[in-house]
Amino acid sequence: MKKLRVYTILFVCLLMVITGCGKPVQPKGDATKANTDVKNQEISIAIFGGDWGETIKNHIIKPFEQETGIKVNIIEGNSTTTYSRLLQEKGSPTIDLALLDSGISELSYQNDIVEKLDRSKFKEIDSLLPETFKEIDGETFGVALGYWGLGIVYNKDVVKNPPQSWKDLWNDEYKGKVTIPTPATTGGLPLLMQISELEGEEKGKVEKGLEKLKSLEVVAYFDGSGAATNLYQSGEASIGAHYGGPAYVMKDQGLPIEFVVPEEGVLGAGSFWHVVKGTKKSDQVYSFLNYATSKAAQEGIANDLYLAPIHKDVKLDEKTLERMPYGKNGSLKDLNMPDYNLINNHRDEWNELWNRQMGS
Repeated sequence: MKKLRVYTILFVCLLMVITGCGKPVQPKGDATKANTDVKNQEISIAIFGGDWGETIKNHIIKPFEQETGIKVNIIEGNSTTTYSRLLQEKGSPTIDLALLDSGISELSYQNDIVEKLDRSKFKEIDSLLPETFKEIDGETFGVALGYWGLGIVYNKDVVKNPPQSWKDLWNDEYKGKVTIPTPATTGGLPLLMQISELEGEEKGKVEKGLEKLKSLEVVAYFDGSGAATNLYQSGEASIGAHYGGPAYVMKDQGLPIEFVVPEEGVLGAGSFWHVVKGTKKSDQVYSFLNYATSKAAQEGIANDLYLAPIHKDVKLDEKTLERMPYGKNGSLKDLNMPDYNLINNHRDEWNELWNRQMGS
């Protein structure tokens, strides 16, 4: 009986040794390295929400993840909220790549929260238009998702004499049916500057433009693209300013909406990718940017959002061509691009003037 007990103990010990050899314990250092490798295959990207966000996910993020195995963590918000977060996190960012509109894009570089870009890391650079890259003083800091513009929108069932110019918004027949953007939107200050120019104001001044806008009988001002769309959908507004993409979405939904490129040109803007200063994911971010500027990604964005593409080989169908912000036969050079650096220099001052004279 004693011998049996000894043999049993020996057998159990042998079994433990065999089991231990079959499943070696991973050293702590190797486990840490494995976790780091997994994290290196992830990037965090700030994009817009709504239709824009869904389109970016479908045509860029999801196929990029499938092609590279890199997981994309998405933070949704508009340019202003993303910019504010980047300022708060300056020096220790949780975002690797951020999408920002014209104006806010320049501010992000001037406030040193985004990196200068290395153009040599773009594999298809010979196929990209010069407008692909955003720069100040010869330094590249942004990569275009695409270009769009603020134009005139009207309800053709209500408006019988379509507008041709920004000046037409003051026509008597449109009184009480008009809506325009506030400075809280990307197009607000460019429109104020455009009206000031039409009033003969000197560059960098907007007082005459504000006086002119005060005389415009509006039904409401809007502070975002969604708010503008709601005004047209509800029938509260029948004419005014709006962005091309959302306007055409309403048209596709069966609303009697038409988009007009005013004779002065649409007020152009772009949405740009920015590498956040301090990111540890430079290689992965450039891999994403290469996909975002590829022919396939650019075609998807252009066809769904009607953004003007920046890849030379993009092929657009007739419907999409007609909905480009510069018209069917134009190009990016035809966009009326405001001086966003000038706007940024006066942004606080002009916002205060607007709030004081027009109401917040």
